[in-house]
Amino acid sequence: MGSELPVRARVLVLAGAFALTACGGGSSGPPPPPAGAIPAGQAIGSATVAGRALFAGAPPARRPIRMSGEASCHRPEGPALSEDLIVGPDGGVRNVYVHVVSGLGDRVFAPPVEPAVMDQQGCIFIPHVLAAQSNQVVVFTNSDPAAHNVHSVARRNRPFNISMSGKGRAVRRFFTEPEVVKIRCDIHAWMGAFIPVDGHPFQAVTGEDGSFRLTGLPAGEYDVEAWHETLGTARRTVSVAEGESRQVDFTFAR
Repeated sequence: MGSELPVRARVLVLAGAFALTACGGGSSGPPPPPAGAIPAGQAIGSATVAGRALFAGAPPARRPIRMSGEASCHRPEGPALSEDLIVGPDGGVRNVYVHVVSGLGDRVFAPPVEPAVMDQQGCIFIPHVLAAQSNQVVVFTNSDPAAHNVHSVARRNRPFNISMSGKGRAVRRFFTEPEVVKIRCDIHAWMGAFIPVDGHPFQAVTGEDGSFRLTGLPAGEYDVEAWHETLGTARRTVSVAEGESRQVDFTFAR
């Protein structure tokens, strides 16, 4: 399964994201960033923390997802596979959320203007794990002819449950508080995803080989945490100088 949205859906998202009704932190959209917030994309340093999330032991096989009889949920290439634990042949773990948890001081960061995007395609949420910044708009799209709903499960953010009644539908929401938000579809019980939210841009989701990269950090000492939905969390402390790149790996076991 690819993580790229169809071109038509991406055009719809970028062209109409701010014309859609919002909810979650307000009635019309997220609040403006506070005075003194560092603008999105502005460099504050030149250090990098990069590495991989690794699985100790033999990579587990992914199980087929048992979908309903709804024809639009089935794929000609075969059944969809579970995404709760994806380990590559060389031990890299996909969909691990890595972020800085301390070391940035009292800096405040404005969210990106461009929205984060989560699609529903083949009765699967794509991507399975989507990192977002506090008060960044998240656009949910539906590329399926089937009806879905997007139901958030959160403790610190206002929950929502939105009907997505067929192909071409798009809605936007935002999350004000840092936490990992669970996303599910109540119509199709196997559909689940996660949106981890933090208040800064130093966060990433590991790719197919388990790699991540956090760039633009100022010199300093940081606690960096890796979270996975079934493997739990791991934390490392790393010091970096300006212009330095440090390798930090996280190893998980069941």
